[in-house]
Amino acid sequence: MKTNHPHKKVIESVDNLSVLVTILYNSKIAYVKKNLSIHLHKREISLLSDIQKHTKPHHKKVRIAKYQEIDKESKHFQLHQEIFLKRYKKLEKKDIIKLEYECDNGLPYDMTFTQKGLSILDEISNLEKEWNELVMDDIDGDIIPLLQKITINAMDISYNIQKETKNIY
Repeated sequence: MKTNHPHKKVIESVDNLSVLVTILYNSKIAYVKKNLSIHLHKREISLLSDIQKHTKPHHKKVRIAKYQEIDKESKHFQLHQEIFLKRYKKLEKKDIIKLEYECDNGLPYDMTFTQKGLSILDEISNLEKEWNELVMDDIDGDIIPLLQKITINAMDISYNIQKETKNIY
């Protein structure tokens, strides 16, 4: 992919991985947002990814265990619940997810994707693949193994922090 972007030379001189990762992420989100059949904000797109992760059986078990440890009367818990429910309710209004407030699994609330939500997830996945093809168009060599190694190192950092804070932020 040839570019005439005015910041090309600046980006070529950047040696900070964090800056480059942020630019890549913002580019992907901008591409998905522009080409998605429904208007979603940047944060809503990333929230869908979080919800998709947290509805998987293993992650749901982790969430249940986490909520069992939390003092549900604490101000921290109430604030957390208010903030996240506000975000989730916006997606529910768009008929992307369904919120459940009376759960029998130990969670204070839970969510599931609607059929429309599942279709949007598929669409996002396809758009991300298109974006991958666009940005990798003229790249020589396979950089994926190198990125996988970097990601594993990054995951170790976040995993250790989550263990240290007991998944409570």
